[in-house]
Amino acid sequence: MLHTTIILLVIALLSLVAKDLVLVYASLLLLGLSLLKAVPVMDAIQKPMFHVGLFCLMVFLLIPIAKGKYDFISLGKEMVSWKATIAILAGFIISYVGGKGLSILPDQPVVFIGVTIGTLLAVLLSNGLPAGLIIAAGCIALLSRIFNF
Repeated sequence: MLHTTIILLVIALLSLVAKDLVLVYASLLLLGLSLLKAVPVMDAIQKPMFHVGLFCLMVFLLIPIAKGKYDFISLGKEMVSWKATIAILAGFIISYVGGKGLSILPDQPVVFIGVTIGTLLAVLLSNGLPAGLIIAAGCIALLSRIFNF
């Protein structure tokens, strides 16, 4: 229990320094649940929270369409460009890699901690964006498969 508390506090503090408030709040919520020994609650919310997060991201990304920023004609013209082709390919590759990352994260917490620290350092030192933990874990999963580590 003490180890869990320390790890979550360190993540919360590093996140606070990096101004990643989402991770601060998540760490503190889980710290509270951990201190309350609410393991059944954590088990119950783990999978749905992933989907809630994806839902929120999709809402964010679809708002310009909902606001009428794009129409069929302009989208149709854009979709035959090289940029669109590369974007589709990138989306496919990143989704594939992300799927690999999602499968490795629950079984290898060191990967999660590592990519979290790397993300926080990027945010803190280079104005990076605290996104891509799953993609980074996917890269680790693919590299570990290739290099057998």
